[in-house]
Amino acid sequence: MDSNNRRDLIISGSGSSSGGSYRNVKINGEGKVYGNIDCLEFRTNGVSEVSGQVKAKLVQVNGQSSMKGAVESEEIKVYGGAKLEGNVSYLDFKCRGSARVEGNMNGDRIDLEGDLTVAGDCEAETFNAKGAFRIDGLLNAGVIDISLYGVSSAQEIGGEVITVRKKGFKSLLKSLLPMLDAKLDAETIEGDEIYLENTTAKVVRGSRITIGPGCEIDLVEYKESMNPFKGAKIHEYRQI
Repeated sequence: MDSNNRRDLIISGSGSSSGGSYRNVKINGEGKVYGNIDCLEFRTNGVSEVSGQVKAKLVQVNGQSSMKGAVESEEIKVYGGAKLEGNVSYLDFKCRGSARVEGNMNGDRIDLEGDLTVAGDCEAETFNAKGAFRIDGLLNAGVIDISLYGVSSAQEIGGEVITVRKKGFKSLLKSLLPMLDAKLDAETIEGDEIYLENTTAKVVRGSRITIGPGCEIDLVEYKESMNPFKGAKIHEYRQI
């Protein structure tokens, strides 16, 4: 259907509607949509739930939103809390709050300044994180740039250029919350060029590897070079 022939869906206050093809969908307050949604823009302010799939050019969550089906959008912005129970495909995914994905993520760019949990795999061209994440499957991206502000983990991490640096908390916040350490846990990390800080892993494999402060690695396998910082714990390393 031509987008010019679509009507808008606006829920203000408290209400519900059936799914369908719309131009713009906007929920202000508390709203529920039954079924799938196909629209240009989906914006929610408050508390919302979609029982089906969401397909849009833009999905923006301000407040709390739950989407039961797959989400497909060129741009996804989360400024509150989002629970996405299906697979998520995107060009640009930006999280400034908290997002939980029950399926897999696949797209171009992830920009995280908050908290992200993925039950499956997470794939992107670039993965920039300034916060905390948990990925139960594979994190795979061409460029991975992680600034650690809390505890993060992934089962496997793969990429071309992988950089992990500890940023930590401001001194006052850290004194109030000493249990919140900035670290990354992974089973395996594999890439061409790897720089790690405050990382615990069983295997790190790559061409040019730097193991920085706060790391504990069971095995490092490198092709060209391996540079360990003083204080980094490496139980075994070998050139391959």
